[in-house]
Amino acid sequence: MLMYGWMKFVELAPERYDWAVRLMTAGRLDRLKDRIAGMVNTNDRVLDIGCGTGTLALRMLRRGATVTGLDMSEHMLGVARKYADGEGLGSRLVLIKDSVTQLSKHAKPGSFDCIVCTMVLGELSSEYVKFVFDECFNLLRPGGRLLIGDEVWPENPFMHAIYRAMLVVSWIPQFLLLRRVNYPVSDMRRLIQDAGFKINHVENWLMTSFSLIAATKSEDLTANSPSFSSIEQMQWVQ
Repeated sequence: MLMYGWMKFVELAPERYDWAVRLMTAGRLDRLKDRIAGMVNTNDRVLDIGCGTGTLALRMLRRGATVTGLDMSEHMLGVARKYADGEGLGSRLVLIKDSVTQLSKHAKPGSFDCIVCTMVLGELSSEYVKFVFDECFNLLRPGGRLLIGDEVWPENPFMHAIYRAMLVVSWIPQFLLLRRVNYPVSDMRRLIQDAGFKINHVENWLMTSFSLIAATKSEDLTANSPSFSSIEQMQWVQ
């Protein structure tokens, strides 16, 4: 998870954050955000969890959505505001400085058509990830969409073992930078389903741990099968 360490390091200088992340991910995170923004509709009310400098929010604003961005960094939010205002889209952007665990303080149940989140959940424990998905379910309208892009543990046992070995190496510089380590999200799809969502689409990015999961809020919890065999999956070679 060297990428998380790099992201945390460059957050200290938000003006360099975007190019640094682009460099660290070889542009893959930009393409992931393009994919997510492409799933957002005109006039959607969108919550962007961990919006950072607003690069995903800006993409969604350009598509005609109204976006609420949540982030803990005042400096990052300042950059997001600058980007949106610079394109004349600031009137449809609300920015909130707070923790991802405080979502319900800022919106009523059913307030959003779509909730998006990229490269945030790996910083949280499994208990907090479960809490966040429960909060997302509450804040979405019936039929609302959840779009998650993050690093996850590979489900294939062989790939899981290889990736774990790679992490041992990456954790060393990460700990030197942050005095902590971050982990890929374990059992992401199961946690999303347990919150009441129906998973519609999964994209796994080859040669990376990136995964994009699209789900909808289902009021019928019995509709969520524990099997993933019927989920549409796509492999992207980047």
